[in-house]
Amino acid sequence: MTAKQPLPDPATDYTGFPAHTVLAGEEMYRAHTSGKGAWWFDNGTAGRFNLHGRHGTCCTATSVDTAVREKVRDEVFATGVVSRAFANSFAVSTVSAPRDHRCAAVSSTAAAGYLVVRELVTMADYSVPRAWAETLHRAGFDGVFYGSAYTTGDASAYALFGDAGEPTTAGFTEALSLTGPDACTSIGMKVEGPPPAHALTVIS
Repeated sequence: MTAKQPLPDPATDYTGFPAHTVLAGEEMYRAHTSGKGAWWFDNGTAGRFNLHGRHGTCCTATSVDTAVREKVRDEVFATGVVSRAFANSFAVSTVSAPRDHRCAAVSSTAAAGYLVVRELVTMADYSVPRAWAETLHRAGFDGVFYGSAYTTGDASAYALFGDAGEPTTAGFTEALSLTGPDACTSIGMKVEGPPPAHALTVIS
């Protein structure tokens, strides 16, 4: 039987929730659309821990492996292969933030004391984890540190909170690290399919 994740309790004080801090300048990784900036705080409904309204969430990771697996998700699991078209659609950048982010460590052992179970980071219904994100944000947390549903082992994914959209504060750094195809092959994924037209040499 699988443990069911309840919604946060409005009567509970979450200010003492277990925390993990991402330090200012600490190196993280983010998979993002090719040709676009790495930093974007999304307030839509597509992200597990997305805030809404004037606040949003930017997902990063402690490793290239987690960043890529969070990006490709089910694309690779059916066949073990990432299509070249999909791999070409994203890149992985090294990023850092200008200030500390104190994140709620929802995959820590102590989180169970607040009725958090593993389903929070694996469930398909994002309305529940989004409710937790809103509650933890109101409790003073700057993000969520969690174990990705697409990896095993220790927590390695961040959902950082900020003003929705592209950051306007100075100090959010990004540097292109790997193209999508190179990022996939670097962690053992196969990339198959025709190369893009601009990579072909026309012989007349």
